[in-house]
Amino acid sequence: MPGPDPAHWLHRLTPDEWLAAAGTELEHCAETLARRATRPAVTHARRAAGMAWNAVLVLAEEPRFGRSYMEHVVALASDEGLPDEVRAAAQALRDTPPAPPELITLGKPDMTILQQAQRIVTFAGARVAALRAPAS
Repeated sequence: MPGPDPAHWLHRLTPDEWLAAAGTELEHCAETLARRATRPAVTHARRAAGMAWNAVLVLAEEPRFGRSYMEHVVALASDEGLPDEVRAAAQALRDTPPAPPELITLGKPDMTILQQAQRIVTFAGARVAALRAPAS
């Protein structure tokens, strides 16, 4: 694995740093959802998923996942090799419109987009751990 390279789009962070960055994006997503700011929440959720997938790509680069966070999400949404719940989470992130719904209900905000992003981040963390595990 190449070391951190500040000039390289993928290798500028280590897998752990990418996962930490994804965690920060999840926190921002939760904060924006709490104030019902849908557009930035969707952006943070997509960024979290994409950053988490960068952690995987650092250890196992695959061009089919593209370079941008959204390209990662789109590729994850159609990857038949992934668990159904991860693919469904990516589909939800891909398909959620960034515009707020026309009617905002009273009560707690809908945290679905955050939960979908968390699912991908958790899966990416597990994939990173598996890629690091010594082959038996």
